[in-house]
Amino acid sequence: MRAASVSRVVVVGGGVAGVATAWALAGTDGVEVTLLEQEPQLGVHSTGRNAGILRTLTEDGATTALALETAAFLQAPPAGFAPVPLLDPVGLVLVPGPGSEARVAAWRARKPEGAVRELGPEELARCLPHYRGAAAGALLVRDEGVIDTAALLDGLARGARARGARLRTGARVAGLEPVPGAAPRVRLEGGERLEADAVVVAAGGWAGALAREAGSPLEFEPRRRHLLVTAPEARVDRRWPVVWSEPDGFYARPESGGLLLCACDEDVVPPAGTDARPEVRERIAEVAARCLAGFDDAPAAHFWAGLRTFCADDAFAVGPDPEVPGLWWAAGLGGHGMSASIGLGRLCAARLCGLPHDAEVARALDPARLAALGRA
Repeated sequence: MRAASVSRVVVVGGGVAGVATAWALAGTDGVEVTLLEQEPQLGVHSTGRNAGILRTLTEDGATTALALETAAFLQAPPAGFAPVPLLDPVGLVLVPGPGSEARVAAWRARKPEGAVRELGPEELARCLPHYRGAAAGALLVRDEGVIDTAALLDGLARGARARGARLRTGARVAGLEPVPGAAPRVRLEGGERLEADAVVVAAGGWAGALAREAGSPLEFEPRRRHLLVTAPEARVDRRWPVVWSEPDGFYARPESGGLLLCACDEDVVPPAGTDARPEVRERIAEVAARCLAGFDDAPAAHFWAGLRTFCADDAFAVGPDPEVPGLWWAAGLGGHGMSASIGLGRLCAARLCGLPHDAEVARALDPARLAALGRA
């Protein structure tokens, strides 16, 4: 791709959103990319603590568009991108919530023919013999399933480096220093300062603190969510589809011989607040007792919490800051960062470099919409 308006870009954040953005930018002629990650390795926080589910239907049409683009990539990645498949298409049984008819119809119109079909009670029982949750309107999405999150992140990182990007781990950003008429200067712990034509913040739960430091009006809200994997059981079939019930606020999928369970909890926490709360295990057990047969008292093999960061309207912030020149956002992904990563990175890079992109999606996710809301 041929670059346009920027030659030096610093990306802050080494989760999947930041690495996908660096990968897309590094594929543009004439763009020098440096990515900064505070931890010793990439993908430690939200990227390393998620359920790895490809689900392209979301509450927001623009997010769904990016997820559909990402799904196409995961299903058929470029030759040599990863040594293993990026997606295990075990299928996704999705039970949409009330009032979702319009967004479901719009989403289905963009899916490949035959990829989505309705499930009657008998077929649902055959597909998911352990499921007892809401069933009205259940859909089988044949071409979705479980993402190999490690392979995706590794492929993006290797690809970004091969394209010339510099990915620096253990590089903790202490702040963004305002520079009149130019992009903020990135200040690292230890005193090093980096200058660039644009700074892209893809820092997940830390995005809000960086916004305040840079003088941006945007705010971001980190929320904790818990996941539990039950101990292995012989009755669990690893080829069971993922099940996601919007009415029940619950999802589950096979994992390591047991079931990965989530009750879709969320509470507002500081970005480092991912210590798992024991009482949430009881909530997961209660929802599992209602939605599954015989798993409410299954012992836990693994229990942890991850972070999901939200804008005020629950849609992404992708694009330039409304008030700070040279400051860009790839943040507020609300738990959809893995499913939308490729589309997100491509959109951010295209906008930065003046390349063709979906203008309607860009408008819907532009951070300028958030300034009037008081927080992002």
